[in-house]
Amino acid sequence: MCGARNETVSHIISECSKLAQKEYKRRHDNVGKYIHWKLCKKYNIDSKARWYEHSPKGIVESNDIKILWDCVIQCDKEIDARRPDIVIVDKLQNEVKIIDVAIPGDVRVLEKEIEKIEKYGPLKDEIARLWDMRKVSVIPIVVGALGAVSTRFQNFVKDIGITLKIEYAQKTALLGTARILRLVLNC
Repeated sequence: MCGARNETVSHIISECSKLAQKEYKRRHDNVGKYIHWKLCKKYNIDSKARWYEHSPKGIVESNDIKILWDCVIQCDKEIDARRPDIVIVDKLQNEVKIIDVAIPGDVRVLEKEIEKIEKYGPLKDEIARLWDMRKVSVIPIVVGALGAVSTRFQNFVKDIGITLKIEYAQKTALLGTARILRLVLNC
């Protein structure tokens, strides 16, 4: 499709530039949508009964919590990575959690976790300074395109403070991958 490399399964499911902007993003956003829905449920913010019917809004909040979805964070300094998938602002605890989702090829799961933490480090420091937060953390949620997760996945989910069924995140990634394969192989 992109002509850059041979169309191996690995290339099709996670490395093709032609599929990145639409198909990979759809798969990625569906995993993010599940997490956003769980957060809305936890904080009693209005949401649909089923996660797959949920449509995240840019900003939702209650008295204690604000959840940002796919918003650019305004900064004083020039910072490249300013658009994480989800930002949770805990107004009572004076804490922020920056959550970023990735669905790479299964062999790149660990590498992607490290990449996300490093990528959002400058934003983490800037939010702590600008918003005068006691604690700011970066939490990568990385599920391989074929469902692989690292041994740290559950710890990252625990850091978010939600009960996330790992198999739902894996199933969502796998269904997205199956959709991509059907689309490409039916051409």
